[in-house]
Amino acid sequence: MQLDTAEWVYLVAVGLHLFFFGLFLRLLWWKRYADVTYWRHRPELSLDRLVKQAQSMGQALPRFSLIVPARNEADVIERTVDHLAGLTYPHDLYEVLVVTDAKEEQAAAQRRSTAVADAVAALRERRMPAPDSTAGGLVMALIAGMALDGIGEAARRLGPDEGIQHLRRIPAPLLRPIIWEAALRLLRKGAGSPEYRLLRTLRSRLPDLGQEPLQRAYAALLSLAIPCAVAFASLRGEDGAALGRRLATLAAQAHHSLTRELIQSLCSALAADLMVRLERLAADPLLAERLAAAYREVYPTTQDIMARKVAEYAARPAAPAVRHVVVPVDFDGQLNGRCLGVTVPSTKGRALNWALRFIDGRSTWCGFYDAESRPDSRVMLYLAHRVLEARRTDTPLPRIFQGPVFQVRNWYDMGAFCKLASLFTAISHEWHLPVVYRSIPFVGGTNVFVETRLLHEIGGFDSSTLTEDLELGTRAWLKARAWPEYLPYPSSEQTPPTFMGFYRQRLRWASGHLQVMRKIRAEQLGTREQRQRLLRSLWFKGQAQWLFYQAATLVPLTVFILWTMGLVDPTVVPPVWRYGLHMMSALYIAFAVYLLLRYLRYVDPTSRPLMWLGQLGAVGQILVLPLAGFLFPVPYFSALVLAAAGKGPSHWVKTPRTRE
Repeated sequence: MQLDTAEWVYLVAVGLHLFFFGLFLRLLWWKRYADVTYWRHRPELSLDRLVKQAQSMGQALPRFSLIVPARNEADVIERTVDHLAGLTYPHDLYEVLVVTDAKEEQAAAQRRSTAVADAVAALRERRMPAPDSTAGGLVMALIAGMALDGIGEAARRLGPDEGIQHLRRIPAPLLRPIIWEAALRLLRKGAGSPEYRLLRTLRSRLPDLGQEPLQRAYAALLSLAIPCAVAFASLRGEDGAALGRRLATLAAQAHHSLTRELIQSLCSALAADLMVRLERLAADPLLAERLAAAYREVYPTTQDIMARKVAEYAARPAAPAVRHVVVPVDFDGQLNGRCLGVTVPSTKGRALNWALRFIDGRSTWCGFYDAESRPDSRVMLYLAHRVLEARRTDTPLPRIFQGPVFQVRNWYDMGAFCKLASLFTAISHEWHLPVVYRSIPFVGGTNVFVETRLLHEIGGFDSSTLTEDLELGTRAWLKARAWPEYLPYPSSEQTPPTFMGFYRQRLRWASGHLQVMRKIRAEQLGTREQRQRLLRSLWFKGQAQWLFYQAATLVPLTVFILWTMGLVDPTVVPPVWRYGLHMMSALYIAFAVYLLLRYLRYVDPTSRPLMWLGQLGAVGQILVLPLAGFLFPVPYFSALVLAAAGKGPSHWVKTPRTRE
């Protein structure tokens, strides 16, 4: 049978479709390899069993230092410290060391000084700033603090209220910012409901509450926040009484056992008291100090939070040591380096090298985690088990362990594209990363453990590269013949919530990949054969695959354009076959839904939409997979184009976080 051009084009398109589907089916082989080699071989672990094993061998358990670089990470660092400090391991055998950057505190000090001066002038000159300004927010912080002092009066007026009792379980330094946030949201939205964000905050602080008790706590929060909003509006010369009436309706709707009149009466009394107290406070000679303290509560730096966490854990008798160190602005970034007297650009590698000089000298392993990491609680049990088994059998132990990272925790906060990217990245880490170790000594920047002695042997981290993690892995192999091993215990983390954040992160990763290859060629570590083997593997996993997958995404668009021109004739294939091809395409969507169900337990439950319609809408975004598929390789292809043009990222850029 003679085929015309349009029929041939369609047959070629079908062939490519089947070829790409075959590549997709590689996931099944990857899964089997990962399961057989790692996941099914995880031992039954418990702390008691591990301690008894060490005692029976006459061996001491290894010590660990968990290091967390955290610059401008006030939105996430507190819960990370709490999680890391609660891992299953003897508390006296590991420490949590958070390293921050002095530049963050310097910048905050300048902002704080300006805001405090503006707020002092506003209070003493009786010209209240806008609530959206930093000075206005600072005044509201004072009002919120006074409102919390009046929680007893609120409890008396409301009677035996369950919601007030729930709020009282939250420590005052954490509850004041919640009241502050609620009051500012009420001012911005008026009678509109700020429910989702505030309920999410309460859920994160009171995770054991069910939906109904949470609603009661939310109503109690409104009963404290509304007087703050009313007092602030009144001091600005606005109609505070009218605002109070509108907001009282909102609070009564949130807690049906409280009448609108009761809420309004409470708010009016508290608001009047707040206004009187604030006017008195304006004459206080310590006003600037009070405002500075309030600033640290509502606009905290990572250092402010760490100062509180260090004191908190120092007072706990059965907790690991939680320590905090600050990188000087002039540190040169080298392991055991020096301060130069001039400002040095900040990088993650620079921060880690500074932290290494402060770790417990008895630690034989260093674990590295990002500021929003939530590793499996058994991860150190597994590593200690491997250490003991290596001693018992007198076999070599890998000097680097790299675990998978499931970047799905902020799934509900992401855009549609990032939702899909996070799911496919997670399955890649779980099923494909074990295969990668057959050819590349890959080291990621988080959920990685490195023998302390090895870090000193190879000179720590390279503070000048965009991907200090991959560079460490390649240098460890070329210089010390240390090849990483897959660690089958995951850590949940975040994906940048917007496409631009995702693009910048992946562009840095891809540019760093190319940078590491250039460095391998330049430094001539290892033998020529080892360098060539590594460079071939990096090229195949990097440039070759980036170009291939970017070209593959153009196939559907090309076929569509040809179809609009009449150059594609599907009738050359029987209808039942075409139906089968469509069903194959639907499998990609079904697989994405499967991934969501697989990793849903790693998603932060406090971020879940309150209504089922919102949850359904989030899941429905999976349907944009065909469009998202085109965008996945774009950052990597962009890195190649920019590198060819002699451009591209030249400095380390921090990944954006979602507030937790």
